[in-house]
Amino acid sequence: MRAGIGPAAFSAGLACVAAFGAPAHADPMLDFYKGKTVRLVNGGAAGSGYDLYSRMLAPWLEKKLGATVIVESRPGAGMMTAMNHVWIQPPDGLTLMLAPGEGAVLAKLVDDPALRQDLAKYSLLGRVNTAPRVLIVYPPGPYRTVDDLLKQEKPLQIGANGKTDAASDTSAIFCHALKIRCKITIGYKSSNDFALAAIKGEVDGTILVEDSSARYAQGGQLRGVVVTARERSRLMPDVPTVYEAAKLDDEAAWWLDFREDVRKIGRILIAPPGMAQDKLDFLRKATREVLTDPAALADFEAKQQPAVYGEPEMIATLIQNILGDKLPAERRKEIKHVIMEKYY
Repeated sequence: MRAGIGPAAFSAGLACVAAFGAPAHADPMLDFYKGKTVRLVNGGAAGSGYDLYSRMLAPWLEKKLGATVIVESRPGAGMMTAMNHVWIQPPDGLTLMLAPGEGAVLAKLVDDPALRQDLAKYSLLGRVNTAPRVLIVYPPGPYRTVDDLLKQEKPLQIGANGKTDAASDTSAIFCHALKIRCKITIGYKSSNDFALAAIKGEVDGTILVEDSSARYAQGGQLRGVVVTARERSRLMPDVPTVYEAAKLDDEAAWWLDFREDVRKIGRILIAPPGMAQDKLDFLRKATREVLTDPAALADFEAKQQPAVYGEPEMIATLIQNILGDKLPAERRKEIKHVIMEKYY
């Protein structure tokens, strides 16, 4: 013992080290994930927004979980194939999915047979992104403004994947709200395929989320006409919103605002239902930390795939508001008709 330090002082020092200097107790979940492989299921096609986001998320999740995270692609049926697959996986924390939250909510609302499960019953980890959508069109075509759309003589031809793939249902609601004659063609395998159809002039255009729209617009392949939200796109700031470009009555605004409420659910990170609370809490914490980490946000922004985190409780409330009993039966019937029948 060094001179000048008495037994009592030495004992007090040891107590302080014990209280403040010892390493914090490691989360037992870190032990669970050590050496494990986590599958991050992607329901989008290669090069789609969902594919890009999944591949950007994987290394950041690896850092938080201490596991190897691999992206497993399972495209098909507007990503409902992947969602149905995740539903039947064990709730062991080793299967995650970047899911189309808004598409899944609408699929449930309109009884789309492609989705066999209830989104509200999955283990919800948090929202990864939400962004306004943009109508993008074939550049040599006649449509440059909303006024051009309103004056058209033939139906606006729109390409999409399935009836609740976000591109098609947003298009249907947009056309219904503005009373535009439209024809939606579905069956394309992915957003890349129906965007390519617009680039070739096989269809007049489509509606995509801003990051995808911006990629096509920057290369001059497609042209932005209007944003279907109340706020302009950060990535396409020169494109007006529909609220700026058209005079909307209350009914038109209701339809567009309804679709905007659905849009706010966005791209969400989910896991199979029935997960133990300690695992769910750990994964929610990891998700929040990744999506609020300045370095991760800068990485996403640099790749024009910005992250907009949403707490799982807030997203769950949005889902409940749409799928609960707040919508009158007649309004639900009308929504189903517009999305599933009117433009096909």
